[in-house]
Amino acid sequence: MKSKHTTLFALAILFAFGAGAFSVHGQAVRTDYMETELVVETTSVKPGQPFWAGLRMKMDEHWHTYWRNPADSGLPTQIHWALPDGFQAGEINWPYPQKIVLDILASYGYEGETMLLVEITPPADLAPGGTVDVGAYASWLVCAEICLPGESGYQVTLPVSTDAPQADERWTDLFARTRENLPVAVPGWHVEAAITDSTVALHAAPPEWFPGNLTSVEFYPYYEDLIDYVSPQKLEKTETGYLLTMRRSGFYTGRPEQIEGVLVSPDGWRGPGSERALDIKAVYADLLPAAVAVIGPAGSGETAAGTGISAVSGLAATAVSGDLVSGLWQALLFALIGGMILNLMPCVLPVLSIKVLGFIHQAGDDPAKARRHGMVFTAGVLVSFLALAAVLIGLRAGGEQLGWGFQLQSPAFIVVLSVIIFMFGLSLFGVFEIGTSLVGLGGRMDSGSGLGGSFLSGVLATVVATPCTAPFMGVALGYALTQSAAQSLAIFGFLGLGMALPYLTLSSVPVLLRYVPKPGAWMESFKQFMGFLMMATVVWLLWVLNLQTDPNLVALVMVLLVLVALGSWILGRWGGIAAGSRSRMAARAAAAVIIIASMVTVLSQVPAPAGEERTAAATTYSAGLEWEPFSRQLVQDLHTSGKPVFVDFTAAWCLSCQVNKRVALSDRRVVEQFETLGVVPVQADWTSRDPEITQALAEFGRNSVPLYVLYTGGPDAEPEILPELLTPGLVLDALKHVESGSAASR
Repeated sequence: MKSKHTTLFALAILFAFGAGAFSVHGQAVRTDYMETELVVETTSVKPGQPFWAGLRMKMDEHWHTYWRNPADSGLPTQIHWALPDGFQAGEINWPYPQKIVLDILASYGYEGETMLLVEITPPADLAPGGTVDVGAYASWLVCAEICLPGESGYQVTLPVSTDAPQADERWTDLFARTRENLPVAVPGWHVEAAITDSTVALHAAPPEWFPGNLTSVEFYPYYEDLIDYVSPQKLEKTETGYLLTMRRSGFYTGRPEQIEGVLVSPDGWRGPGSERALDIKAVYADLLPAAVAVIGPAGSGETAAGTGISAVSGLAATAVSGDLVSGLWQALLFALIGGMILNLMPCVLPVLSIKVLGFIHQAGDDPAKARRHGMVFTAGVLVSFLALAAVLIGLRAGGEQLGWGFQLQSPAFIVVLSVIIFMFGLSLFGVFEIGTSLVGLGGRMDSGSGLGGSFLSGVLATVVATPCTAPFMGVALGYALTQSAAQSLAIFGFLGLGMALPYLTLSSVPVLLRYVPKPGAWMESFKQFMGFLMMATVVWLLWVLNLQTDPNLVALVMVLLVLVALGSWILGRWGGIAAGSRSRMAARAAAAVIIIASMVTVLSQVPAPAGEERTAAATTYSAGLEWEPFSRQLVQDLHTSGKPVFVDFTAAWCLSCQVNKRVALSDRRVVEQFETLGVVPVQADWTSRDPEITQALAEFGRNSVPLYVLYTGGPDAEPEILPELLTPGLVLDALKHVESGSAASR
């Protein structure tokens, strides 16, 4: 087993180094949306005397790279040195970053031009008169609306001399500007810290000689997930200094020995015009000084996303309420509506790219051909929904405790699905063409019209979409699985019909296709852009896999994807129709061997389903709340004793669950109300198979997540089921019943 892992990782490293650019003698390297260069402050090296080198990074407009702590997303730049014997390279000296906000997330990084400084020390016995090569290999992530990894190698040749090194005038200003932005420890400033369940506070007391006045301060922690990055930071004046209060992140469950990071103020820490970044290591205090005046108010942290989710939540609650699905015909109607809405869910958006491209290509075809594509796509969706439903019903009849979306509880299934979507993305990028390659099953079925491709698109859309059905179809699906097999299949069939209905309508009514943009040169760019949605879906699937298994398997799957990319490239380069028959056959055989062999190798390493073992998927994901792991006995005991309980049925692969965590269950007001009322939060993590959780869902007439159940505290009170899409207001309104219920019980 070890040899298999070693071989695959060695191939991955070889590909990574082979793909990067390389700069010799200090030349700038141009990669995607940025320019990088290795620069040295001096023109020579003196034995035993340290000198400074830096990675200069200049990003295009609107693009950025990341700081040592990238915050909510991103990766820090890494530098690996290749130095002569005896040379030593220090750690990266990071200039202070800027806060880059995107919707409900924030990142720490750099825009424009920046430089990462490293001190290099040559050996004292270095012989003068010759030259030395200072080499480095850097990797980074550059982002705007999308993110692209970058890498390059560099080498600078310097003479060795016993004379005092002279500054390289080309870089004097850049080194000076960079040092102005480096965090410094200013003597006299005394910083203390305090942490509560919901806040992190810093108090900075200035020295007596400090002549200035701070009007704005921002803290950038070295520890990841210590604070909620996107929330505003509140600055207040005290009798003895300045108090900065931040919202604590729910993802950081420990308590660091001290708070380390950078305090940034444009007013300067030694007065106007002085250093802006103060490097701190704050010790804890029993009590911080009280505020006397607010300098910078903190916002509520509410975003537009909350408003949008509130509107959708109302629709969902109306569409799937128990009263409306009391009969079969109502269930069929709302299954049809839910399937139509499903096209807007984030799980399905990547696959929509395939359908949109199909509209464009069909715009110039005859109506009969367009209708055939629509009907075949619809058939793919319907067959897939009915097949999944039949498997689910059959397994449940045999005693298995499974639920809707159960396929994403299987690590092996996630691996296979990741490869399929990854190859779809490569096809959109133009690496190879679906229909003329190894995976072109659709082409075999109908090479003239590509109907097989439309059928496979319907299958893929269904497989990816089913975990997203719960926010609109939770009650309906639960109802379906309590009925006869025929009625259950009918409900699932209408759900699939609703999902395929927009496509079927467009393809069946030729007049509507006139409103589709006409084909042109822009199609290739649009097609490649859509490929990024596919790759984003692969990233999400790997994250789910990591929560179910371990990082080693995820790394192995990433190597598998590299090998799949290699096989796909061979297929597209030499296996196309334009190639000779021998070349085409050899390329297809080589691609098949690489892809199938690597798939078999990785799948052999995939562990069996977790069974009753639960994953540690965000056990404490909202600030200030300590979530108890779910057991039916625990909930029953708490309910019997009269304690209010909030049960969150969730899963890592459920995107709606993740949004609810971020928008509602981490809200400060919700957390405070939980604590005030003594509500016990319990998390039922269904990421991997858990029969006990499946049975608990069935007791509420559900077979999918999310599901939120609130026991108000009265032993005889019926539990309240909250909508599948939450907002802070919805949760707070439900908690009012806890307050009244608790009062009644007392």
